[in-house]
Amino acid sequence: MKLTRATYFIIIGFILMSVIPTDIRGFSEELEDQLFLPLLILGIILLIIGIALAIKDKELFHVISDERTKRVDRSAVYYSWWLIFIFAYIYGVIAHIKNFTIFQYMSILLTVMILSMILFHMYFNFKGEE
Repeated sequence: MKLTRATYFIIIGFILMSVIPTDIRGFSEELEDQLFLPLLILGIILLIIGIALAIKDKELFHVISDERTKRVDRSAVYYSWWLIFIFAYIYGVIAHIKNFTIFQYMSILLTVMILSMILFHMYFNFKGEE
């Protein structure tokens, strides 16, 4: 999927509705119960904004892939993976000291992987427009 102005909202909405509650549940079920509804509402709002932008920009089914887009995608993946390698090592040491479960470790690691890819993609996409 090509990341565009519209899909940023859709992906972040899906993350808020699915990944973040799982991360919170790994640490505290009471906190997950309190934050579930606000995260769900915010996720639905972001999904609606993303779909509205996609319809407005006519990007819902039309995907353009040019050299710049491919270069941005490659750079975002490259920097995201290097950040994750460093983060996984540091977080692994902290998780070992704090006695985190594998569920807690992997849920946080997967969340950071997804978010770093999106943030690097946004950065390189906007950097080229200046």
